[in-house]
Amino acid sequence: MVEAVPGPPREDAHAEAAVAGAPAADSGQQRADALHSLLVAVPTLGKRPLLPLLERLVQEVRAVRRRGYAGAVVLLDNSSGLPPSLRAAAAALGVHYRHVTARGFSQVRNAALDAAGQFDALVFIDDDELPCRGWLEALVTSAESHRADVVVGPVPLMLPPSAPRWLAEGAALRPRRSQPDGPLRGSANSGNTLIRMSTVRRLGARFDPALDTIGGEDTVFFGQLAQRGATLVWAGAAEAVETPDPERLAVSYVVRRAYRAGRIMAVTARMVTGDTWSDAPRRVGRSCRGLLRLVLGGVCGRSSVCVLGLVDLSFTLGWFVTVAMPRGRRSVNDCRVWPSYA
Repeated sequence: MVEAVPGPPREDAHAEAAVAGAPAADSGQQRADALHSLLVAVPTLGKRPLLPLLERLVQEVRAVRRRGYAGAVVLLDNSSGLPPSLRAAAAALGVHYRHVTARGFSQVRNAALDAAGQFDALVFIDDDELPCRGWLEALVTSAESHRADVVVGPVPLMLPPSAPRWLAEGAALRPRRSQPDGPLRGSANSGNTLIRMSTVRRLGARFDPALDTIGGEDTVFFGQLAQRGATLVWAGAAEAVETPDPERLAVSYVVRRAYRAGRIMAVTARMVTGDTWSDAPRRVGRSCRGLLRLVLGGVCGRSSVCVLGLVDLSFTLGWFVTVAMPRGRRSVNDCRVWPSYA
């Protein structure tokens, strides 16, 4: 278990609110699980530049402090160890550091839950993202206005100017997600997400270590929270922009990623609902769409449409292969795309 990041005394949040001129509500009129303190967690393998993200996160925490909230940032290192110079730079910014020696997607996310033991909310952001100005305030505002247990924000892609046209402005990697603010449509992930810690404690929720090396641990975690009555909402203003790694801008990566995503989709659906075959009609429909895109793209000479067709077909192939295998959960390892934790 990772040591908890020291949380602020409850009275500190009220004191900061008074200094900032914000009204300090009477404790008897507040929810028992009202948000006073926030911990922003950044899981990392140490392979991406971190200082620009950490600097922005510190700015975001300072901004919500002016509204009366207490906050902190923690860097969760799941590598063999970050360079001392980077750790020193993070410490100079006031960022806490925790070395998570147990390797795995779920291990580092559970370490974040442990670190947030004294906080009212935990906010996840991935190390390849950069939040917009006002990002943290938007997450908190949404959590309070909707009385939400989980708040999810958009993560649009920022492609370099040299990105190939067949990426279809990022749609081949990940379609841009958009919906009105309010109840979340579809599944949640942990790339840009606020979690109310009182809900986590009440339900005893944890990320499943069985998914350490394959991913999908966040889909299962939030899916199970929703099944147990948690409220999940979308906050369109809480945007964090992702810059994909250069090696992901290749057709081979995009196709393998789609195949792996299909396999993980089948695994996580089985873990959350116990049923996967009910999605078969939708997967057949996506296969048909993929074939149509391949034909139309070839006829019209549009490589972006052809690649989108390959993505559809690869995804559905991965899904059907996994559903048909009684031990599909184990077989997802056959198509790793992200850094291996094995």
